[in-house]
Amino acid sequence: FFPQGPQRAVVMLKRKLDHGGGLFDSSPGGGLLDSSFGSAAGATWTLRVDFDGDDSREVHLHRESCRSAFLTLLQDTDRFGGSRTVTLDPAWRSFFEPLMRILYIPEAVDFFVEQLLVSHARTIGQALAVSHCAIYLDLDAPFFAAFYAAVRSRRRRWSAFIDDDRFELPRAWHQLPLGHALRWLHALCPSAHAARSNLAAYLAAEPGLSESMMHDGARDEEVASGAAEPDDEEATRGWTLIVQAAAAQGAQPGSLRLGRKLRREGLEGRVSDDQVAAALAASEGNVDAAFERLSSGKGPPAGAAEGGS
Repeated sequence: FFPQGPQRAVVMLKRKLDHGGGLFDSSPGGGLLDSSFGSAAGATWTLRVDFDGDDSREVHLHRESCRSAFLTLLQDTDRFGGSRTVTLDPAWRSFFEPLMRILYIPEAVDFFVEQLLVSHARTIGQALAVSHCAIYLDLDAPFFAAFYAAVRSRRRRWSAFIDDDRFELPRAWHQLPLGHALRWLHALCPSAHAARSNLAAYLAAEPGLSESMMHDGARDEEVASGAAEPDDEEATRGWTLIVQAAAAQGAQPGSLRLGRKLRREGLEGRVSDDQVAAALAASEGNVDAAFERLSSGKGPPAGAAEGGS
């Protein structure tokens, strides 16, 4: 749909509308963006969607839905005694169908993403809900490339504090998979300080994630972005900032890193701050050695810290 850029797309739309056509119409020629989505005619299966027991819907799907691996697996699940019913977050009610429509006309993904965000994402929180739903429905890479480009263009429209060092992303961002959390941060392009503090909050909220895993994930996204957009200097600078912010997590004071490690292992409430400080001192600042000392019950050497027992 955008093979020659947005300007060409505008010309195509204008010609269609000037000749009495529409984006979606029922004339013999159909609308420019018409598809079989939602039509019972030619449907290969039906998906039932619940929203926590409220406002259930049935959606007719066709072979185009196989662009989503998740929907493809769901289509075949009844062969094994499963169900073609999904329960979605009620907050996704208004845009889950527009997201699935994108599977039917992938060449128009840029148009649909713009339409989606204009209609359903007036804030960062609402846009995060859209991305959560898209991840759940397993939309493909072209969708997310268009989505994060649109997020990037709206960063100041969504928040007047986007460049402030105190800028904090909503809790819904902490619940994203690491790769998407990093791409969100890159698209919003906060200050270096805000990037570091938001990544620290993400680490604290994700028990199974280590500083090295976060840094490796940032490097992977940087490499992938460089391969996809080798001439985009702004994107390259943005990923450099994110990689540096991720690397800085491993350079934080040992007490913070050890605290996160204890929290991940469910030991946070079992040791005092004095014991943490003493274990770090006894291990000469080595977080892994201090954690081993505390988790094994060895504790610091006698007399290393008063009140540590």
